[in-house]
Amino acid sequence: MIRLRTAVRAMPALWFAIPISILAGWYVTFLAPSDRYTVDATAKGTAALPFVAAFCAACAAWEGSRLRRARLWAAPSVRSRVAIVTWCLLPVVLVGLLAIGIAIAVALVRSSAGLPDPRFIAMTMLDLVALSVAGFATGLLLPIVVAGPLAIVASFIWLAFVPAFEPVWLRHLTGMFRDCCGLADDLAPQAILASSIVNLGIIGAVAVLVAGPPLRALRVGGVLAALVTVGIAGVILVGGMTYAPVIPRDSALLACRARGTVTVCTWPEHQARAAEVAEIVGRVRAGWQQAGIDAPAVFTEANPAVAPGGALAFGFNGIMSTEDDIINSLATGMLPAFPDCPGGATGGIALEYLAAWYAATGGMTPERLHERYGYATDPYPEVLTVVDQLQAAAPDVRRSWVLRAEEVSQACDEWPLKLIAVHP
Repeated sequence: MIRLRTAVRAMPALWFAIPISILAGWYVTFLAPSDRYTVDATAKGTAALPFVAAFCAACAAWEGSRLRRARLWAAPSVRSRVAIVTWCLLPVVLVGLLAIGIAIAVALVRSSAGLPDPRFIAMTMLDLVALSVAGFATGLLLPIVVAGPLAIVASFIWLAFVPAFEPVWLRHLTGMFRDCCGLADDLAPQAILASSIVNLGIIGAVAVLVAGPPLRALRVGGVLAALVTVGIAGVILVGGMTYAPVIPRDSALLACRARGTVTVCTWPEHQARAAEVAEIVGRVRAGWQQAGIDAPAVFTEANPAVAPGGALAFGFNGIMSTEDDIINSLATGMLPAFPDCPGGATGGIALEYLAAWYAATGGMTPERLHERYGYATDPYPEVLTVVDQLQAAAPDVRRSWVLRAEEVSQACDEWPLKLIAVHP
């Protein structure tokens, strides 16, 4: 065990513990606060992980280089190598956890959220341990002038650059989960498992590299075998996922309230505005019915993938969303899915006309309507011009236009300009 006085005097991780913690907390202030959602706020707090992990890896490389320079690693010792590594890296990892903990606390306070989600803390700790062990190994095997920069660059590439690579699901192998989660989402277990397996594989590969068989070829083979095995396992788990490591949130957490013939379901984080939102939804639905639009009776914040059949899935920000924002969300919730076309979809522009029609009939203010939809995409007609034509048309004309626009919106090929026009 290293005495505290000795650790403070000899360990760079403790020298810079306060600056790296301040930097981590300051960095997350550049991110938008979460909507009181603890899972999302905790995820945002881990956004500083690339910088903190690179710092820890460099400090670990320094600790390894100290043993290398003193030739203590190969010398006989009363303590096991595992114990030596543990006591060398424990302060490094704890400083990293302190920095990320402060960043998470800042994100939670800014988001008015509750206690942190322990899953992100566990994954952060595993990331820091794996990269610190790898940094320690570089310090043991290479001069510090090489090991230090290598540990910093490799860690930063792993956590900051790999998440930007294609395919997008590669990011889930790193444990960098800052893009989780929207209010209707939860952290995907397969992403947690994949990242854990990869981190454990890194630790195992490093153990083989520095303490494996005496033959270099066997060590290299063992390292490659460990990394390839965990890599394949991770790809099997997350291959095909989207950029965000999420699954639909449990819809049993929704609180539903009936207002006349309308039922509105909102998340617990939005209970303070539930009555207001239910009133807005009621007015929007009445406006749609008056315009001859078939409107659902159930409105829910559930993920569309698990929303009840016939319900309209929508979302809003409990802190920032205005009534017009909520109306716009309801309008876009009425739209069919954007077509999945190999070369893109020109017909998808019809969705803008549909959304503008639903927003206008739902009661969006003229100022916001013009701000959001007051444009034209050459050679197509101005969006609000079509809306005005619909306002003056008969109900059966409106319904036939909506059906035609929905059909056009799903087309993958070029569509004639006249299809979006309003025909009396």
